[in-house]
Amino acid sequence: MALPLSLSVFVILVSVFLYALLVAAFLPLPTELVLGAPLLLELPPSVSYPLVIVVAGAGKAAGSLIVVRIGYGVRNSGPVIRLGEYLPRYRRFKRETVTGFVRRYRYLGLLVALSTPLLPETATMYAFGVIETRPVLFAMVAFLGTIIRLSIALLLLLGLVTVTL
Repeated sequence: MALPLSLSVFVILVSVFLYALLVAAFLPLPTELVLGAPLLLELPPSVSYPLVIVVAGAGKAAGSLIVVRIGYGVRNSGPVIRLGEYLPRYRRFKRETVTGFVRRYRYLGLLVALSTPLLPETATMYAFGVIETRPVLFAMVAFLGTIIRLSIALLLLLGLVTVTL
């Protein structure tokens, strides 16, 4: 017995949302896998692809808020603070690499990284999440980056854009 159309669409979209959330916060998997979900929806492609892309963007934004919360905990944890005090190299490494990148490129760097198909996202999210102090802006960039990323990937999959090496 098949699920009613509205219930099956709801279940698939909730699954897309949860997958994108988990990819942002915990799983080192490509978000592009959600582009298979429209094939399961009984909707026209002109509706199903944009719908899945927006839902995945919302999931990524929600996951980014989890990353910011975890980053806040890491940033303010006793062992990390003590490690920084006892290891000057650690402080210098942190300042010159991750912090330097974030300060130099800010949200534009995050947007470019999150918009690049097949580029690992979870590590990028955590690199920014540990330093991030503006969670709403972080979530908005994650949402927009995911929409751009999945749109580019979809265009590549459909052959509307080609890449030559």
